[in-house]
Amino acid sequence: MSEGYSLAGGINLPKILRLLGSDGQRYKQLVKGKDDMRQDAVIEQLFQVINSFMVPADRLHIRTYMVVPLTKRCGVLQWVDSTMPFGEWFRENEPKYRPDAPTTMQMRAAVHNVHKQKDVTPKQKLDIFSRVCAQAPPIFRFFFYSMFYDAQTWFERRDVYIRSAAVSSMAGWALGIGDRHLQNILVDTRTAELVHIDLGIAFDLGRLLPVPELVPFRLTREMQDGMGMFGLEATFKESCRVALSKMRENARVVITILNVLKVDPLYMWSLIPLRRDKIERTASINSTRMSSQPNAALPMNAEDNKEASRSILHVGKRLNANISVEGQVNELIQQATDPNSLSRMFEGWSAWY
Repeated sequence: MSEGYSLAGGINLPKILRLLGSDGQRYKQLVKGKDDMRQDAVIEQLFQVINSFMVPADRLHIRTYMVVPLTKRCGVLQWVDSTMPFGEWFRENEPKYRPDAPTTMQMRAAVHNVHKQKDVTPKQKLDIFSRVCAQAPPIFRFFFYSMFYDAQTWFERRDVYIRSAAVSSMAGWALGIGDRHLQNILVDTRTAELVHIDLGIAFDLGRLLPVPELVPFRLTREMQDGMGMFGLEATFKESCRVALSKMRENARVVITILNVLKVDPLYMWSLIPLRRDKIERTASINSTRMSSQPNAALPMNAEDNKEASRSILHVGKRLNANISVEGQVNELIQQATDPNSLSRMFEGWSAWY
């Protein structure tokens, strides 16, 4: 191991170490404290299982990374090289590609000033959302122009990006993964694959946030801008249909794995009621309401079993829906791109990007 370490961004100041592997190569690892990594580890495992459903000809793959929980309060994560968060790319490139537009903080402040009003209406939220969108035209297509210079590489990387967005969107929706703000989605600067990090909000817990998440996955203007002139109508929709079809065909495998985890004493089902309680306490001034609920008196093992069953049922319903695959994909895309829903999202989610 190297003698020193560096600090990554974040409130808990995770440490970046450079470790010497058995092959003689040095590898960067991220050590996180004050954070339970068990759910991240299992979601990554489920991503790997979903990858196994896909055939090479489909070129659909969720980019994964290793997560090793050490205790309930810390863990080690594989450092994903050559990636950057969406938010970082926009901060670096907005002055170049839209110099006259408001900055990220100015747009966020404008939205916040409307949302914080006591009697704000959905129409007012939609109006400020539309105004901010008009002031900042999308620019993510320039990521591909600036990173991949020859036409063939540009086309191939854009295709990889679209397929990566499609399969991760379908998997994220099936598992109820939320909190997909600009810092929690990385883009690989060599391959254009997407990498989803910080997977602590899953199984639809995002709907319990103080400002509920109303969209199934991130498919905002900037995400679409990187897909080219055909947008959602060509590769993206078809890739979503293929990915969802494969997941439906193998739904029993996913449910079986979740049922195995249901009886695993090391797994994180106990985290779900704790996270839900924390979310609800944050949203409510009267925290005494929590202790008055009947379920509060249940022993932890019974509560864990209840949460496990709820989560498994949630995934099973989505993967065994009666609606056709095409109809499901169209409905999800409509929900993800609905301005009325996007305008009501928390301003930190930056729905206008």
